[in-house]
Amino acid sequence: MLPPIPTLLGELVRRPSVNPMGRTDLAPELLYESRVTDYLETQVKSLGVPYRRWTVAPGRDNLVAHFVPPTPAPFAVIWEAHQDTVPVDGMIVDPFGATVSDGKLYGRGACDVKAGIACMLAAFGRLVAEKPPGSAAVTLAFTVDEEHTFLGIQSLVESGIRADCAVVA
Repeated sequence: MLPPIPTLLGELVRRPSVNPMGRTDLAPELLYESRVTDYLETQVKSLGVPYRRWTVAPGRDNLVAHFVPPTPAPFAVIWEAHQDTVPVDGMIVDPFGATVSDGKLYGRGACDVKAGIACMLAAFGRLVAEKPPGSAAVTLAFTVDEEHTFLGIQSLVESGIRADCAVVA
């Protein structure tokens, strides 16, 4: 069973996944998505579904999981979200504190797009647990490098994954 969405979101925000976007002046310990991918892989693995993780660039791995319903799927859908964030320059809150104030969680990526990741992962976990007959086949894809050169989504397309439609967080 996955943690609740607020817990997932907090864990994701606390893990830096800064895309350097060509810059060379950023702290190396903040760069790339590997910490987020590691966390997501642990969560996906706990669901017992088939998944694949592959390196797109050093420290940057796509992660894809699959749900196949118990009855023939009427269609196939991809749920996709990117793992990287923009740099933290000029932030007035702790970028990785995942601080909650007045019912809102603050930190780098809280909206773009770690909340989308948390919601998609939670919905995917519920789908896997409930296995509703008549459900679509769902591919959950967490890609890298959306904020700069789109290497992750290009690699996803090149991998041959296909669906009838997609929802992009």
